[in-house]
Amino acid sequence: LLDVRRAQLIDVLFLTETWHDGDSVCLRQLRAEGFQVVDRARPRLRIDTLTTNHGGIVVTATSGVRLSVMDIGVKPSTFELLCVRIISGASSFIAATVYRPGSAVISASFFAEMSDVLDRLATFVEPVLLTGDVNIHLERSTDSETSQFIDMLAACGLAHCSTSGTHNLGGTLDVVALRADMLPSQVDVTDVDLSDHSLLRW
Repeated sequence: LLDVRRAQLIDVLFLTETWHDGDSVCLRQLRAEGFQVVDRARPRLRIDTLTTNHGGIVVTATSGVRLSVMDIGVKPSTFELLCVRIISGASSFIAATVYRPGSAVISASFFAEMSDVLDRLATFVEPVLLTGDVNIHLERSTDSETSQFIDMLAACGLAHCSTSGTHNLGGTLDVVALRADMLPSQVDVTDVDLSDHSLLRW
């Protein structure tokens, strides 16, 4: 991961489905290397187990970039969420990183909870970024779930950046959404051989 960050010149890295616990050695190593790290491990149902803790979200940044966790007053049950204020120099923005397990059925509850999160984020003055693994086939514009998700983003002033497939089996399952006037000209999708999902860089 550190090699990828250096090779790709990444200042802020959003990681989903990290399979970590709060005291993971890998996070301690990132901190020891001088990176800021904020995380939300998936809560374990049992603490007396050594099984892999699936899920989890991490945001990490190089020195000179400040991260602070934000509590926006909602705890969704259909997806994992980590909201962070990111400050670099005089610039700041709010990033909401999400992970919706692909094994979970896309339900009305998911759309209600995501809409609630987006409504709350829309109240901030700073620009807002939504990123992460939503496990919705965003390349299928005629699917009802896809169109509902895109419409929900638009209702909150966000637009999804179109990308090529982000999963090694095909499909665009990962989202990068910002205000239409802030969309990057390009989102690069690169297989860095660390996951079944590609790295999205902008």
